[in-house]
Amino acid sequence: MTERYMQYLPATVSEYTEFQRLGEIEGVILEEETQAKTQLEADQWIQTASRAGLLRRADMMGIAVSESDDTEWLRETILSYWNSHRPYTYFMLCDWLDGFCGAENYRAKLAYDAYRLTIVLELNQKEKKEQILRHWRLLIPANIVLEVQLNTNTYGKVGQLRHRTLQENQWTYGEIPFVDLREYLAE
Repeated sequence: MTERYMQYLPATVSEYTEFQRLGEIEGVILEEETQAKTQLEADQWIQTASRAGLLRRADMMGIAVSESDDTEWLRETILSYWNSHRPYTYFMLCDWLDGFCGAENYRAKLAYDAYRLTIVLELNQKEKKEQILRHWRLLIPANIVLEVQLNTNTYGKVGQLRHRTLQENQWTYGEIPFVDLREYLAE
């Protein structure tokens, strides 16, 4: 470590004991600074970032993570979030929804003249409603109205059920519209 400091001194000064002692002290500091610089450069990229760099990037991106999360899981989460910020297109939205919800679990309709995007989710995907709304509100243009609705049970669906089935499941009038009835309607 002394060599790092000594290489910057003229040959006549490097012979003094005081400068050699300074070289021992300053060499350690220069080595620490070199390591910090190398780590900072590595933390600039998601693929090579350290755990501290990933936590800092997650904080800057607004991703809620825990200190106990696995480093590689954290890297994948940040990379996934980073890659999801692409320019908005309707076809990209449908492709994303196919992967997130399944192609049969949603309907998306874009009304160009009204500047309205409506996504209707099936009831088995109702827990994803807020996440879809939060994610796509950031991506779509501000002048498009985004609606995420649930395909609730209407009388047409519920009317096919027997009264006994409703009693056995102890569904109240307010619960029936939001219960996934697919397994009961298949009977």
